[in-house]
Amino acid sequence: MAEDDLKSRMIGRRPARTVLQLVVASIFVGAALALFDISPIRFWRGLFDGVKRLISAIGESFGEIVVNLATYFLLGAAIVVPVWLILRLLRAGRRK
Repeated sequence: MAEDDLKSRMIGRRPARTVLQLVVASIFVGAALALFDISPIRFWRGLFDGVKRLISAIGESFGEIVVNLATYFLLGAAIVVPVWLILRLLRAGRRK
């Protein structure tokens, strides 16, 4: 029963449908990226650079503070979120 609850929380009530939606969306996004010759790293880098430029236009010192906070947040979240997810999955496996 606990395994079904975990699966429902992570994937949804209809896992096959969710997986199919993810596959179809991934194919379309991948095709669009290939069409415009954009790699995922170029996409994310461009997005972050665009946000940095926007913040810099608002105000140089304010922009630096926000960019630094956002950078620290993203760096920390890259570690914290996967660890939290793993711990949550491990705890959910122990529940009955």
